[in-house]
Amino acid sequence: MATTWADITAAAMVLIDDVRLEEQLAVSPAQFYRRMSGWITQAYTKLSKPPEFFEYLKAGKVDAEFDDYLWESTEESTTAETVVTTGKIGYELCNVTIRVPHPNGTISLTPYPNVAYDPETGNVTFPIQSQAGIDYDIDFYTDGSFPDMTDTQMRLAALAMATLWDERFARDWLAMSPKIHDESFDAPNEPQYMEKSNKRYHENVIAFEDELRAYEQLCAYTNIMRSVAKRVTLV
Repeated sequence: MATTWADITAAAMVLIDDVRLEEQLAVSPAQFYRRMSGWITQAYTKLSKPPEFFEYLKAGKVDAEFDDYLWESTEESTTAETVVTTGKIGYELCNVTIRVPHPNGTISLTPYPNVAYDPETGNVTFPIQSQAGIDYDIDFYTDGSFPDMTDTQMRLAALAMATLWDERFARDWLAMSPKIHDESFDAPNEPQYMEKSNKRYHENVIAFEDELRAYEQLCAYTNIMRSVAKRVTLV
């Protein structure tokens, strides 16, 4: 058995409670899990108590795999379905989004579910297009995993991700930079906002460290009680 990174991400999302994560997941699951895999590879290094816990995870870690491909619809694609040869073989997840440019230079993504992916060939089949010149992002993802984790270990991994998420905003240069104030815009009290944000971040880090220390103590107690087994036990 193994614990997938998607399982850990789902547990972390409950603690983070940020609606933007749900929105990103709905638009492009492959892009979302690719982005969150970076958070997991950073977060699991925080699980250092007891040291055997980190070694257990490290020894059985299977990294996520991902790739992407950009396709633009052609005149030919407006008369018949198109098979796009991406060369991206064997992925668990493939999803497509339409790249929508805006006058201000930003780009938004709109889900496009009407495709079929063949993991054996890497081909992605598109239906007849309404027009040429439409840009599609094709994203591929295969989930990573750790060795089987208990509920306690899962919570610790989720807490580690949540503290990293908090740290992201605590280090946000835009939030820390002075804002322009005028009669048309009244910013919140910046010093108080920053103070409360930092306080919340440190409280969450302390809570995570407390739970990690308690887990270490639980493992130590369990191993004393099971000393006849002559091996370290993670609970």
